[in-house]
Amino acid sequence: MKTNFLYQTTVPLYEVDLGGGVYHGNYYHFFESAREALLEEIGFPYTKMMELGNHLTVAEATCVYRIPLRYNDKIEICSTFTKISSRSLNINQEIRNLAIDKPTTILDLILVCINKKGSAATLPEGLKKALTLL
Repeated sequence: MKTNFLYQTTVPLYEVDLGGGVYHGNYYHFFESAREALLEEIGFPYTKMMELGNHLTVAEATCVYRIPLRYNDKIEICSTFTKISSRSLNINQEIRNLAIDKPTTILDLILVCINKKGSAATLPEGLKKALTLL
């Protein structure tokens, strides 16, 4: 299954380190913002997940940094679901710098649904249904 969602933003000053580029750990902020916007767009905001007593936690993340981002860069994050199973989501996310139209950072991520006790849980049906409508 492939589901694409595009999210655009600008690199804010607070994400940049003293070297002038985005600190490596801060790229995850952009990826998370894109995923939250996606959930909002499909009508299943993260607040709904929380109301159901669930959370999507990162089980595995592989990030490749190709070109550094800098303050005020205009970027686009493309999110593509590559697998949706009963308890997890596999997603590929790619950041592109719009000025040079090249991928700068690529993330492959596995998110697992957990309940309030921290145990693996089934993905909410509403979420799975909403994702298939993208």
